[in-house]
Amino acid sequence: MDSKAAIVKQTYFWDKVRGAAQGILETGHMGLALVIAIEVFDAPYLQKSLIAAAHPIGLLFTPLTLGLIAVLNKQASKVASILLFASAASIAVAAFADSLTSYFVPLLLAAFLGTQSIPMMAHIYAANYPSNRRGRYLSTSFMFSVATTLVFSLFFGYLLDLNHNYYSTVLASLSIATLVCAFAIGRIPSTIIHQESAQNPLRNLSYAFTDHKFGVMLLSWMFLGLGNLMLMPLRFEYLIKDKYGIVASTLMVAWLTLGLPSLFRFLSAKFWGRLFDSMDFMPLRMILNTMQMISITLFFTTTNMWVLNFSAILMGTAMGGGNLSWNLWVTKFATEERTAAYMSVHTFTTGIRGVAAPFLGFFLLANYGAIFTGVLGASMILISIIMVFILYRYTGPRRRKLIGV
Repeated sequence: MDSKAAIVKQTYFWDKVRGAAQGILETGHMGLALVIAIEVFDAPYLQKSLIAAAHPIGLLFTPLTLGLIAVLNKQASKVASILLFASAASIAVAAFADSLTSYFVPLLLAAFLGTQSIPMMAHIYAANYPSNRRGRYLSTSFMFSVATTLVFSLFFGYLLDLNHNYYSTVLASLSIATLVCAFAIGRIPSTIIHQESAQNPLRNLSYAFTDHKFGVMLLSWMFLGLGNLMLMPLRFEYLIKDKYGIVASTLMVAWLTLGLPSLFRFLSAKFWGRLFDSMDFMPLRMILNTMQMISITLFFTTTNMWVLNFSAILMGTAMGGGNLSWNLWVTKFATEERTAAYMSVHTFTTGIRGVAAPFLGFFLLANYGAIFTGVLGASMILISIIMVFILYRYTGPRRRKLIGV
């Protein structure tokens, strides 16, 4: 049997490969798929909302999928790899689309298949990485990811500016990147999903009520996610449409929404990784939420390009820690045996807000304008900050005082 050090080394290497490929894939998931829908297929609000909600729709099914996978008694990495191979095939189908329906249906399927692997990755990180080094190890993978996101978001944006028909080339590239992700994850050593995760999915969801600290954190993530996710797809609408007064090129849209944030995700990743390993999670979460709140408020209340760039820098820096904490925070609250189960609850609630948020965001933007929508989103994030502060106030310091720390 491989030693623990060998397992860590192999996981670390292949997760960096996965991270590099994931960064290319994120250029589509984080916005270019929506840009293609708007610019190439002139998608109405319903289809735009469905594309923006594609991943959250998949997340809704993760507790059920996790239970089924645990019953199969297979290695977590092997099952995740198979799911991603299927996701790559679906993206390849979308690359040949000649209508809006034939474009977004395969994208929805690809997102569904890809998101089912997320709880399995949390299981792998919890099992393979030591608890005091997870943030550092995963932050390196994120650095590879954001580096490729930066490069390919600008490259793909440039291609689409040259000719919108290059969307097929962009989607084919995303399919290849997904194949690389699948291969890399398949090479990571892993154990089977623990049988505690195979129980009724509703019982997994009950942890949100029986573990009160976990439940409050989930609720705070709900407000944060609603505020953030309902505005994420609106950034493209805000930058592109004439009525908002910016009318940015596709390259500039890619720079402000993907390229520049990715650069600062890259620069800040190691810093946030060290903080995640050494700092109480709740103060860290409050810092990240505050940065996102300020960024959103600035972005949707200006047409000044310098302010928009600063907002993108702030958002990217916050995302450097936000993405890391989203993937790992349950390891701070769950035992190793329950990590995948806790993560499936987290992804399920992410799915709920992710499905609702784009529809809510586009509705508010169409009926009440960008400034109102931006301020409302920032207010939701403020509520999440207050919730985490109250939880920390009554569990963090009191707990440390009781144990004499």
